Amino acid sequence: YRGTDNVKTELYLKRLVHTEQIETLLHEFAPSLGPEISLAVSDADGHLLGSHLPFPADVVSSLLEAARGMVDLDGPDRDDIVSTPLGLVTPICVEEQQVGLVMVTSSLPLPDQTQVALAALRCSLESLAMMALEKRAVVQETLDRYREINLLYKLGETLITCLDVNELPQRALAESNRIIQARWGAVLLYDEEKKLTITTSVGPTGELVRVVAQARTLLEEVARTGKPKIVNDFSDGERRVPLLIVPLRTSERRLGVILLVDKVGEEGFTAGDEKLLSALSWQAAISLENARLFHNVRRQRDEIATMKNYMDNIFASIVSGVITIDTQDIVTTFNQAAETILRVSAQQAVGRSYRQELGFLCDTPLPALIENVCQRGGAGMTREIGLRLPQGEQLYLNLSLSPLRGGGEENLGVAIVMEDVTEKRRHERESALVRRYLPSELVDRLPHDLAELGLHGERREITVFFTDVRGFTKLSEFKPPEWVVERLNAYLAMAVTEVRARRGIVDKYMGDGVMALFNTPLLEEEEHAWQAVQTAWAVKEAMEAYHRHAALEDQFSVGIGVCTGDAVVGNVGAKDRMEYTAIGNPVNIAFFLQGHAQPGQILLGHTTWEVVQNRVHVNPLEAIRVKGQQSPTRIYELVGLITPDE
Repeated sequence: YRGTDNVKTELYLKRLVHTEQIETLLHEFAPSLGPEISLAVSDADGHLLGSHLPFPADVVSSLLEAARGMVDLDGPDRDDIVSTPLGLVTPICVEEQQVGLVMVTSSLPLPDQTQVALAALRCSLESLAMMALEKRAVVQETLDRYREINLLYKLGETLITCLDVNELPQRALAESNRIIQARWGAVLLYDEEKKLTITTSVGPTGELVRVVAQARTLLEEVARTGKPKIVNDFSDGERRVPLLIVPLRTSERRLGVILLVDKVGEEGFTAGDEKLLSALSWQAAISLENARLFHNVRRQRDEIATMKNYMDNIFASIVSGVITIDTQDIVTTFNQAAETILRVSAQQAVGRSYRQELGFLCDTPLPALIENVCQRGGAGMTREIGLRLPQGEQLYLNLSLSPLRGGGEENLGVAIVMEDVTEKRRHERESALVRRYLPSELVDRLPHDLAELGLHGERREITVFFTDVRGFTKLSEFKPPEWVVERLNAYLAMAVTEVRARRGIVDKYMGDGVMALFNTPLLEEEEHAWQAVQTAWAVKEAMEAYHRHAALEDQFSVGIGVCTGDAVVGNVGAKDRMEYTAIGNPVNIAFFLQGHAQPGQILLGHTTWEVVQNRVHVNPLEAIRVKGQQSPTRIYELVGLITPDE
């Protein structure tokens, strides 16, 4: 009920003084006025909050209007008691606001002591209201302190958990803007030349750079002295904007400053903003120093670990192949793992030029890598290369090259540590193939040897699902291509989501159609027919939901066909281009049903209906003859799914 930051807030008497207190005061003061005198207290709008003896509403209204007509109750005469033919009225004022009225009326002449009693009652009510305000101010201040401490604690947790020297300034600035709510901001840190440089910023870059250039002296002063500054009338050369600058420093080191520009919804920054931002910057500085220390320690650890790994790989490697080559390209070390990987014996390689005995390596980037390592000196290098052995076998090797140094730092050659990743790459290629049909989570659970999946063809019972857009070609004639692509992608994404949600795989896209399979070797599903039917119904409902909010000219429908039966599922195609699909009668029938379906219609083959008949509502349709079939095929229109309570 009290304003903050010089913003005046409405005060209400009924929220400051309890009704019981008002009634108590009325009964205490009423006897001093005499019998048959009505005494009442109302709010500023004349609504009664309490009275001694009945106080007619029309008298309240008349006294209020009469008083307002005779004196300005909010002006310098607010302490006056206004006398009217109907009685007396005096305003109750708190912090220069009228919050209520004390009124007296009687059918008899009022005694002389009435005005004294009336003034005393008003003073009592004003005192009670002020006490309530002071109590609430103390509570509000305590609550603000608690929120401030809690906020700083959470900020500390946010910053301390970050050990990335590049991310920390961004976090610090983001938290600063979130708390203070400035339009622009920047974190400036000292660079190697001891110059304050913008590390991260929020807001228009050009204008921010201009402000930083104009405020360079202020920024350097805050960074040097460690004393924050508020400049609410700063001019950047084009306009005036408020600035808040706080130092970013620890007790031992100056790191830079945090700059906030133009507070949202306020004319300038306050001392409270400065206090909060200073506390945040101190925590940010500590966290930044910790992150830098951690980064240095980790870098040194990584350097030591790298050198140790090189030495371990050279002198004690068993799984990895190790080859060392001197400055004359002569092989000096060739371990057993290298023999196994390259299909070359150590006796054949050691003591000879690798360019001669390992000539197949010269057709790879290896010679250039060796030369690069020798020229760069102490720097190591890691690279993956592909090569073909003289026997015709394709290999993929992960190489780590590092220079060999003597005690006097002289160059002794290059050490090569190789790891055969051929099998890993093969598995990744096969996984990528399957990943086109299945969610990534499922692919991650597949066996390492994908041959176990039977991708080369297997006869099994499956359910085939076809869906195709009706009227999309016509819609494309008068709609922009971008609109067509956007709607088509949204429709395909929806259909694929519904298929995968029910353990089906997407076999292929056919223009604006989708073919999906249920119960393949890739993803077996016992209730494949039911899952496919549920998918069809979900697609239908999704299209109906789209029609409810889409304009009539933007609407399109789909036809869906579903059929169950035996088919051969596996890879079909040429050696260099294969496709995982299904071939068989249910594929032909499902495709025919989809083409025969009307817009928004789902047609089920007889074999599918036989499996799910106890779970669906259908309309039997006239049997149709599918091309290539000797006898007509009975079909059913799906009109609903049976709910559990049916």
